[in-house]
Amino acid sequence: MTKKFLLLYRNPVAMEETPPSPEEMQQVLAAWHAWKEQFPSMILDMGDGLLPTGRTIKNGAVSDGPTVESKELVTGYSIVAAADYDAAMTVAQACPILFVPGASLEVRELAGY
Repeated sequence: MTKKFLLLYRNPVAMEETPPSPEEMQQVLAAWHAWKEQFPSMILDMGDGLLPTGRTIKNGAVSDGPTVESKELVTGYSIVAAADYDAAMTVAQACPILFVPGASLEVRELAGY
C-alpha cells in the first residue's frame, strides 16, 4: 500500500534576506527538475516555495509574519508517495534543499483523513 509523505523544507532566516541571483536561481531550478526526474512516480507534487511573509492566528489574535522567535523558516514543501518511511527517506535524502547550508528537511506521513 502506498502512503503519502510531506517533505517540509526549512531554511535559516538569514537565507531569506539574500535571494539568489538569476544565474543561481537557474542552477537551483535545474537541480529541482533533475530531482523530479530521478523519482518520477514518487514525487506526486513538487509543491512550491513559500514567501517569508505570512500571518499567524494564536488565541484569536492575528499577527503578521511567521513566528519571530524562530531561527529558521518553513520555506516550501513537496508531497511524495512511498511504501514506507525508508522509501520516503530515499527520495528526501536526494532533495536539492539539503545542499543549502543550514537547511533542513522534515518528513511527515500524511494521515489520509
